[in-house]
Amino acid sequence: MRVRDNGPHPPSPAKDGGHGLLGMRERAAMVGGTLRTGPARGGGFLVEARLPCPAREAAG
Repeated sequence: MRVRDNGPHPPSPAKDGGHGLLGMRERAAMVGGTLRTGPARGGGFLVEARLPCPAREAAG
């Protein structure tokens, strides 16, 4: 899954006391996935998650 923000400003800190990118990375790792984040080419910010899909792997 890939999410891109084309905005010209840096992301705002979470206002609800959440865990932000660190929490997302930990949750992805808990299920065997990965999370990459950082500046996107041409501006904005990119979040890319790769998560295993058990149904897809079983169909193999």
